[in-house]
Amino acid sequence: MLKKIKVGDLVLGMYFCGFEASWLAHPFWKSRFMLRRESDLKQARESGIAYCWIDVSRGLDVDGAARAEAAAAAAAPASADNTAPQAPTGGDRASAVALREHAREVTRHMFNAARMGKVVELPQCVELVEEIACSVLRDPNGLLSVLRLKLNDEYTYLHSVSVCALMVGLGRTLGLSEEACREAGLSGYLHDVGKAFIDEEILNKPGKLTAEEFALIKQHPELGYQYLIQTPGMPAYASDACRHHHERIDGRGYPDALPAEAITLYSRMTAVCDVYDALTSERPYKHGWDPAEAIAQMARWEGHFDRRLLLAFVKTLGIYPVGSLVRLESGVSGVVIRQNPADLTRPVLKILHTQRPHEMTSGGVLDLMAWPRSDTIIGRGDDEWTRLPHLQQARRVQDDAAEQQRTC
Repeated sequence: MLKKIKVGDLVLGMYFCGFEASWLAHPFWKSRFMLRRESDLKQARESGIAYCWIDVSRGLDVDGAARAEAAAAAAAPASADNTAPQAPTGGDRASAVALREHAREVTRHMFNAARMGKVVELPQCVELVEEIACSVLRDPNGLLSVLRLKLNDEYTYLHSVSVCALMVGLGRTLGLSEEACREAGLSGYLHDVGKAFIDEEILNKPGKLTAEEFALIKQHPELGYQYLIQTPGMPAYASDACRHHHERIDGRGYPDALPAEAITLYSRMTAVCDVYDALTSERPYKHGWDPAEAIAQMARWEGHFDRRLLLAFVKTLGIYPVGSLVRLESGVSGVVIRQNPADLTRPVLKILHTQRPHEMTSGGVLDLMAWPRSDTIIGRGDDEWTRLPHLQQARRVQDDAAEQQRTC
């Protein structure tokens, strides 16, 4: 039983069912939930959106809320402060971590179902993509930060989630409609499902692949495409991006060696997002590259990517993407934790201190846009830190840095 009300009339105990506005403007990563936290209520009221929908069969109605508030006010002492302290919620950081864990499990289930010959549960995938999209569009750095470093045993699943998130961000930079951003996200999420049919020992082989093994891996776009088209209602754009995300603008890609004009927009976008996330991720056979170095290398690969999309992707991530190590004029090194949209050359950094060889700790936060401007980036940071063998230490430093996005 849905009812349209003013956002200003929302109270705790109502069952929220969405805003009457573009989903790109929504501040929540969940589309339907019980309002139980003051922080969610405050976020809704500060969204600037006039109307929303509630389900009065699952929560309070406006009249019931008014009666409840009146009864509470009458029962409270006249001089008492009626604002109850709220327990810390962890904010966007906690939401991003929770979404990462949820997305990983949904994706693990999808890959396992594919291995057993079951078709894709499309509604579940669409719902997850919408949650990812809302998270990215509310806080472009939050979810991408917690997804950036992946352990080897979770790469297959979180890579799909990362590419989905990157596709939504890129779509917004390109000025795509809300529907197109969702389509791009779904395309990115499903692009690598064909790897469910490749032996994991080959996918995670630490050494160099043989010619036969590489030929097997190159089958994953076709395998994924054949799997997706068996799912009733599967959009053609998603299965196309799955099949063609390894095509190249110069016509030298696979599996079909398509000319540039035959490669669809979502396939071109997926090619960029897929390679970037693969380059910056830790794998059994390679260390993850520094994000800025990955972007620089991708820009040098003539004929591989659509140049316009690659430039838009750089704008999406920033010249120094979140997670990049940079060196300042003062000699200090830091890791980028947030962009400054007004000047992409001056991000917010978490300062890093070297204590012993192969050991690094994080220090304070430095906003290069703050006045007076006493420092500036002169280059990428030392490569040694990006090649540390202990990924758990890297995760701790990155998680600490990501936490600063909420507190500074």
